[in-house]
Amino acid sequence: MSGSVSQQNVGLFPVSYRISTGLPGAPSLVLNLLVSTPQEQVNGNATITQAINPPLDLHSDVWGEYTYLTVMSPGVSKILITAQGNHGGPGSNSIVNFKIRLVVGTDWREGVANYEYYNGTQWIEVTNAPAHLVESVPSNAFQPFHPGPVIQPHRPIMPLYAAPIQSAIAAGDLAKMKSLAALAKQQLEQLPQLRIALDTAKNELSRLQSR
Repeated sequence: MSGSVSQQNVGLFPVSYRISTGLPGAPSLVLNLLVSTPQEQVNGNATITQAINPPLDLHSDVWGEYTYLTVMSPGVSKILITAQGNHGGPGSNSIVNFKIRLVVGTDWREGVANYEYYNGTQWIEVTNAPAHLVESVPSNAFQPFHPGPVIQPHRPIMPLYAAPIQSAIAAGDLAKMKSLAALAKQQLEQLPQLRIALDTAKNELSRLQSR
């Protein structure tokens, strides 16, 4: 990966994926990324190889971002990584020769990728390629750096209000009503624990203020 990691990125962790359909003669992608949780950004490199004549051996410096996706089933989330690459990174004048959309679980372990690359004459597209996390990231995958503490990924909290439920009822949207009803039930079940935690916080605040 070209350049150095900004020291402002205090929550960093590396991931390395092997992405391939597994079909004979299909291209194989190795994607090494350094995930910055404060900025929700990724940087790294990609290597695509293929046993053809002449053999394919494409390298790209990669940068992009990730975001959390919440699907209809309550409590089920995915992470969407979108990135692109070239020779030299975003600050270079090199043309983009690699693009990827990778959807993984919130544990970052496996998922499915759609990517495309420029082989020098045309763009080649690969769809629905399984992605698997490599347990040990190669030592030469990234430039040396000294990261701060790792910030574990988490699913954002979405407070539920009455307006979305009323809107779904008015629109007659059955699927949305079911989803919101399940989410509302889940949040209502958590209210006793929330009240206990709030009372504990109030008592602690009163104790500290009385000193």
